[in-house]
Amino acid sequence: MHPLLQRTAVFAVVGLLVAPAARAQHTAMPAGMTHEEHMAQMKHDAEMKERGALAMGFDQDATVHHFVLYADGGAIDVAVTSPTDHENLQAVRQHLQQIAVLFKDGDFGKPALTHAQQVPGTAEMTRLKERITYEYANTPAGGQVRIATTDHDALAAVHAFLRYQIDDHHTGDPVAISQGGGDHKPGEAMKGRESDTSAMAEMSVIHELFMSHARLTRTVTNLPNGIRTVTSSDDPRVAELLKGHVARMNMLVDIGRDPNLPMESPALRILFRKFETIRTSSDVTATGVVVTQTSSDPETVAALQQHASEVTTFVDQGMAAMHDAMMKSMQK
Repeated sequence: MHPLLQRTAVFAVVGLLVAPAARAQHTAMPAGMTHEEHMAQMKHDAEMKERGALAMGFDQDATVHHFVLYADGGAIDVAVTSPTDHENLQAVRQHLQQIAVLFKDGDFGKPALTHAQQVPGTAEMTRLKERITYEYANTPAGGQVRIATTDHDALAAVHAFLRYQIDDHHTGDPVAISQGGGDHKPGEAMKGRESDTSAMAEMSVIHELFMSHARLTRTVTNLPNGIRTVTSSDDPRVAELLKGHVARMNMLVDIGRDPNLPMESPALRILFRKFETIRTSSDVTATGVVVTQTSSDPETVAALQQHASEVTTFVDQGMAAMHDAMMKSMQK
């Protein structure tokens, strides 16, 4: 397949994931929570954002945090939600580079300030600081700090720290150990992690698009030999996010990097595996993207239509459906 056509095909496949859904934050009262509990949670979250902006130096609402647990540690990832937000992008990278140094020295003052308490795991991480490595790397939309250790007690502390962050920031990240990690030498923790970094950065943008679901429209038409999708927004900022998603996916394909999104389904894996059987046309409009995908291969056509149906479930059920898809993907 021609490289340009391949880039378009990848966006069209992954772009199907950009469906209206809700971001992993308390925008509505969760089931089982009283009104008083919900109001207290909203107050807690608002105050944490204010403290976080002071501790980290950037707008919490213009960025997205993600935390991943690995068998040898984990990762902290922060990304801006707008590809043109250079001010917050620079602030995010400065903050993550700084905490990589501070954490190495056993200084967890910034997380304590953000959460208004000593964060679980940090006392042990300070005591065992000589057994933990922290390495920073840029991502397309921000940065990541990779945390690694071969010490059992330090690993337990790192996982406790990351699970607390997932819960208190409401990121929606899995609290189970993800694929990745393993033995490494100091100075090499980030090697081989490029697809993890790329996936986390792209998921940050997808989450922001989910949060903007009320300002997104999307239709899917099943064709005899494929599908046609239309994703758009009358909100210029949301449309810009959508187009930025296209640009980043093209960049990842340009360097030959599968983003390995954590919500990949069997249908999506078929589409990635059978790129050469897919014929794609993609048009960027003033408000979004129109994609038509066809194939002469019956399995590919079925996968295209199945994945479109999966996205419809995301539209109907929001973040709950996304979490379910992520957990199913982890079990494969």
